[in-house]
Amino acid sequence: MPWVIKDYKSKVLDLHDPMIYRDLSTPIGAMDVQRLKEFTKRYHETPDGCDKFLYGSHYSCPGYVIGFHMRCDP
Repeated sequence: MPWVIKDYKSKVLDLHDPMIYRDLSTPIGAMDVQRLKEFTKRYHETPDGCDKFLYGSHYSCPGYVIGFHMRCDP
């Protein structure tokens, strides 16, 4: 839900108002033009033979998984 709604300041949301929703024609990582430029630059500068990617973080990357497991009770 937070990636769909862009209005975080109103006390009451009118779900029928299209202005409260973010532009779904672009991915969440492309909402900021400067950030998208940096991602695109990194993608094109990745050497041949290496996996190319735009977004370097993912919810299941090893760091997040290990951090979650360290907080769990044994």
